[in-house]
Amino acid sequence: MTTSTERKSLYLILITSAIFYLAFIAGTSFVVGDERFFTLVDDAMISMRYAKHLAQGHGLVWNIGEAPIEGFTNLGWTLYLAALHLLSFPASKISLAVMLTSAAVLSANIFIVWKIAATLLPESKHTPALAALVTAFYFPLVFWTLRGMEVGLLTLLIDLAILLAITNKNNIVISLVLALAIIVRLDAVIAAAIVATYLFAKDRRILPAATVILATLGVLWFQQTYFGSALPITYYQKITGFSTFERIRHGLLVFNQYATRDTLFLFLSSLAALFFYKLHRNREALLLTGIFLAQCAYSIYVGGDYAEPETNSANRFITQGMTALILLFSWMTSRILADLKVGQPQSTSTNPKASPAILLALGVLLIVSGEPWFNYSIDNAPLLKADIRRVKLGLHITQNTSPEAVIAVHAAGQVPYYSERTTIDLLGLNDPIVAMSEGHGEFYPGHNKWDYDYSIGQLQPDLIADNFAPLADFMRDVENYAKLPNGIYIRKDSARANADGLSKEYR
Repeated sequence: MTTSTERKSLYLILITSAIFYLAFIAGTSFVVGDERFFTLVDDAMISMRYAKHLAQGHGLVWNIGEAPIEGFTNLGWTLYLAALHLLSFPASKISLAVMLTSAAVLSANIFIVWKIAATLLPESKHTPALAALVTAFYFPLVFWTLRGMEVGLLTLLIDLAILLAITNKNNIVISLVLALAIIVRLDAVIAAAIVATYLFAKDRRILPAATVILATLGVLWFQQTYFGSALPITYYQKITGFSTFERIRHGLLVFNQYATRDTLFLFLSSLAALFFYKLHRNREALLLTGIFLAQCAYSIYVGGDYAEPETNSANRFITQGMTALILLFSWMTSRILADLKVGQPQSTSTNPKASPAILLALGVLLIVSGEPWFNYSIDNAPLLKADIRRVKLGLHITQNTSPEAVIAVHAAGQVPYYSERTTIDLLGLNDPIVAMSEGHGEFYPGHNKWDYDYSIGQLQPDLIADNFAPLADFMRDVENYAKLPNGIYIRKDSARANADGLSKEYR
């Protein structure tokens, strides 16, 4: 039974975090000309391009008029973005709509985490507040969600499935939640399978496990039927061309460099408490531990992510399992706090005292997210400066090229979305020919494949919008392109691009 004091704590966390999320969103806005713009992180804008084309009636296509290809890994999230595009938001504000609904997702997840914590240790006044507050301000979860990725929605769905599972709710509801998570992003099958296994071990429930299998097969069937490949192009672009050893080595390296601060203190503290409290070595503890460890293992197996150095924190894959670890830590820690108070004399003081849960949560946040939040306070959100520059570049290209122009890019999010031009993806995330080629150099997720002889020499784009380290060497021997003062390469004989206009500074 939730007391009025506990409800006030929950409301305080929800209101404080909501205000913070709105301030975070407002801080990402910028002005172009006389109009205020909002944009998502570059990866999310790839999904936005597909979503816009679907809403316009062209299908899930990278370029209008071409065959469908799957250059994204978040099918359900892309469908949601398409639904938002049906509401006719202007290009400057559509990302704001995504971010506001993402803030609502974060708030809903805080509530679900609170409920899970209260269920795990109902006699504790501290567990829900501790878990909810750390979750509310855990940097990677807030960052990736508010910057337009599906991370928050996946975390919410898995946390909701955990709550439904441990409170013995209806099989059908749990099964629908697990299926929806898999549709949003296929690799959610990892956490969904663990929840289904928990339910089978606990009550011999078969429906959730059957639903996980059917949902996975259904998504694979749809992708094979619609796109001609059961797996997204991004799978081949990021995974193939390198040995498993090379991927795992890189995954371990970035985990050690960027994820240990987020995870190690919480995990080791939880393990220590589990060692001393045998009664808590139950299926629920195993469920939470399993989800967290599985997400870490998955991150290591795929080689980590590309943005750990920029965010200075655990990546998106690990983030989806962090609320499970936060819940486990809060559960174990609150039990220790309760035991420390046994036999202690009760204070007769009427002076209000700070809640130990709030103080502990602030200490935990200082450890796991203090540094990235400090960096944010100085330099705003990671990657934002590059995102803004690319929006301006996309709009600059729109103003100085004809609609028939073909552009080539390395960062395939903002520039294609805002320019609305046929686009060649030089790194192959939206090009199966490049995606299935051999990788170059040392493994680095999503940035190891290019074939300039094909993408530039054969396809002959009207302009190459951005730069990437290997491009300069290739372009030295290409005589029919000229490099403009602002770094754009333009094909000299192109009648679809205004060289004088494009050469002007756009940043």
